Amino acid sequence: MTITTGPTTDPTTGPATVPQAIRTTVDPSFELRLIEAIRPISEHFLAVGIHHLFDTGIYDALADRPAVAIPVLAGELAMDVDRLRGFLLYLANEDIVQVADDRVALTAKAVGLNEFRAWYTFLIGGYAGTIQQIGGALTRGAPDCTRNGEYVGVGSCEISRYDGMPMTLDLLQKGGVTARELLDLGCGNALYLTEFAKAVPGLRAWGVEPDADGYRAALSLVGREDMADRVRLVHASATDFLRHPPQDCRPDLIVLGYVLQEILAQEGEEAVLELLRGIITRFPRINVVVIEVSDEIGNPAVMRHGVARNFWNPYFLIHYFTRQRLARKDYWDELFRRAGLTVAAFTSTDPRIDSSGVELGYLLRGPAYH
Repeated sequence: MTITTGPTTDPTTGPATVPQAIRTTVDPSFELRLIEAIRPISEHFLAVGIHHLFDTGIYDALADRPAVAIPVLAGELAMDVDRLRGFLLYLANEDIVQVADDRVALTAKAVGLNEFRAWYTFLIGGYAGTIQQIGGALTRGAPDCTRNGEYVGVGSCEISRYDGMPMTLDLLQKGGVTARELLDLGCGNALYLTEFAKAVPGLRAWGVEPDADGYRAALSLVGREDMADRVRLVHASATDFLRHPPQDCRPDLIVLGYVLQEILAQEGEEAVLELLRGIITRFPRINVVVIEVSDEIGNPAVMRHGVARNFWNPYFLIHYFTRQRLARKDYWDELFRRAGLTVAAFTSTDPRIDSSGVELGYLLRGPAYH
């Protein structure tokens, strides 16, 4: 059966018709429901667009500058002018840039986003490809999803200005620790190390990074900062490095920032215990700082928190599909006890930055320390 939808518009074909089954699926609320239903798609595109704005150098080329002619900007960045124009017009519709008379400038909204660039580097640059692989990875026996190690390392180290670094300094203050030589196992692009070395005059530092892209980024940063005399880098896993550390590596502080979760997934619990026991055997009076994340994805009380929904929920998701394994605080407490370590101090992120309490910071010591 068919129904007419209006007057005849073509005398050769008769009245326009549409199948009843199709006609009845469209009601007056359809457009409003469509807008709501596809909003996540728009937000996904926007997140990727903002990452490209930062990552391609467009943002930096426009920062602190009056409106620039789009062809001039394209020439400066060696970009295709028509594609650049289309990208900028898209961002203009999202109030990220202003485009008028073929000239472009950043909006106040874009300037405000720059403070949070690292989160786009980490989740979009590092893991946008990962989430595209999730469907296939759900199949039993499927391999782990891949990630972009360089972006993960750079983004994580930039974010550490707000969490890992202040948490470490808080732990050292609580524990009365004055570090002379730092060993960072899993140093990423070495931003944490170089910033820590700046904050602590005279500190020597070692950085160990297993990811090849992260290691190359670390070499580049240490070179740019002219700190090769204070920060030494090694391309190795934490486990391999500790089996045969250099003779002149004598740290009084070891930092394991988001490293144990990877060893737990890739080598198992016994490997984590072996690593921790090996540290206090080789360096009996060492201070060990561990920064980890409590797996709260199934805890509704935590997941209602704004930072938990917007950052930690995606973070928890990707850890189920990459070679990383999160655990809750009580698990880590018991694991450290089994490894023979005592918790000398505990902290979390500054509540002005993230009051969810998801991040865990430990200062650990072995039995020979006292």
